[in-house]
Amino acid sequence: MPIADLIERIRDETFSRLSTKQIPATCVEGLPLDGTDFAGIHAIAVRVAEENPSWLIERENQICGRVFHGREAQYLSLPDVARLVPESLRFGREKETDEAIKLTETILKDADWSFHNVCRTWFYLDEILDWYGDFNHIRNAIYERIGFFNGNPNVVIPASTGIYGKNANGNACTLDVLAIRSRNGRPLEFKRMVNARQNEATDYGSAFSRGITIHTDSAACMFISGTASIDESGKTIHLGDMKRQTKRTFQNIETLLDGLGAEMKDIVQATAFVKFPEDAETFYQVRREMKLENVPMICTVADVCRDDLLFELDATAVVPTR
Repeated sequence: MPIADLIERIRDETFSRLSTKQIPATCVEGLPLDGTDFAGIHAIAVRVAEENPSWLIERENQICGRVFHGREAQYLSLPDVARLVPESLRFGREKETDEAIKLTETILKDADWSFHNVCRTWFYLDEILDWYGDFNHIRNAIYERIGFFNGNPNVVIPASTGIYGKNANGNACTLDVLAIRSRNGRPLEFKRMVNARQNEATDYGSAFSRGITIHTDSAACMFISGTASIDESGKTIHLGDMKRQTKRTFQNIETLLDGLGAEMKDIVQATAFVKFPEDAETFYQVRREMKLENVPMICTVADVCRDDLLFELDATAVVPTR
């Protein structure tokens, strides 16, 4: 049995005691860094309100996602949107990606949400190095139409990961979406994170924020985009040096968190992407040197968006405010 099918079966058995339907899981196939068959599970949990805790989003008899009614905010999750793109529109990976992002916009609109509520996206792209430039062109064009590039400093482009990953269903693009908005007028601040060590990704043609912070009454949730060894001018640095690239990546994230009074120990989830499996020990060594062994981290082998980047890390951090 394929690993993806086995995981889905185990998941169904686990949730069978619940009376509600579950949204599909996104399954990305790759190579775990430790050489096993399974790298791990990325999950985001929400503490729901007692009344009307959640409801499904459906489209054409397919489950698209779920809205969670939290105590301080509403959360909307859309897993693997590209699986919903009709077969007739999947003629080429660029077209498939274009349709997936547009479909996301439509699903959000039909649910009375907006793309401007989206704080985080995850793009897993098969053979990413062959078409990352085309991917950026497609995303930029849609984001420009949506209004992310209108010069308004209050308009925040979602944080994002764009990385190699094979979709278990055979699609070229895997897209997961997380959106958050205020509930019942409660305070909710949606801010772009700024990194003193790096320029904005939009400066070199890639449409994402370095990170997004969601401030509620009780906590600050920081969604950190895929980060690599890129300097203040958008250039790859420490070419061919895995150890220094890994250190610079951790330092970039450390600086990003420090700008909001947070630390690396506040990370509650992270995914590490190492380009070459033979660099695994170097990665583990740097992680030990920086005392980050206890950061919850999925570690996998994957091409990064540039051929000269050897390592990338994305993360989520939470800092209680009361």
